[in-house]
Formats: sequence, C-alpha cells, structure tokens
Amino acid sequence: MLGANNQKLKEDLLTTGFLFESAVVHDLRIMVEALGGKIYHYRDSNGHEIDAVLTFPDGRWAAVEIKLGAKAALNAQDSLKKAVAQIKAAQPPAFLAIISGNGPTLTLGENTITFPLSSLGWHGK
Repeated sequence: MLGANNQKLKEDLLTTGFLFESAVVHDLRIMVEALGGKIYHYRDSNGHEIDAVLTFPDGRWAAVEIKLGAKAALNAQDSLKKAVAQIKAAQPPAFLAIISGNGPTLTLGENTITFPLSSLGWHGK
C-alpha cells in the first residue's frame, strides 16, 4: 500500500517505526483480549506517553513502551517511568515492558523488562 520495499523502509525509519508500533499493538491486543483484558494508549497534556497500557480483569495493569531498535529500547526506561508516575491508579503497574524489534531480553530493574517482539510469538508447530 505504501509502495515501500526493504530499502525504502531502511531509509525511512520514522515510517518503519510507526509500522512496527502498529504491529506490536496488534499482537498485544490479541494476547490481552484473549485474557479478558483491554489495551489503551496514554498521552497527557505534559507530553508523557505510554504506547500501550494493558488492563486485566483482576484490576492489574501494565505499561508498555515500543521501540524499533535495541538502543532506543534501553534508553526508554526513564520516559516510561515518568509517564507511569503521572497516572493515579489504585495500584502500581504489575510490570513495565519495553518491546523492541531486535533487542535483547533483559531485566532492567524496578519491575521493568525489555524484550524483542518475537518473544510474544508461538514457538510450537
């Protein structure tokens, strides 16, 4: 639809990032809704943003930041925490996650993990 090929997407990382974020939100929506939950986007008037807020039927919630590259993912923890701090919820998030296109799986401390999108996929046949 965009007339984009691999080369054009490599040259236009902004568009590629938007497409990647959309793909991640799609996969998260399938997972969360199968568990009876919902997914939202958060942005406040101070510019804080959370790409995906996951809510679950038992009242738990989680905040997810989506970054195309591993380096950006590792740098996203601070902005995610600042955005979460703006939310007045009955309980703190069950976890914070940063999902990347090709990054490592790491525990970043303080209930925050980062992992690649492929970790959400099925590995069986």
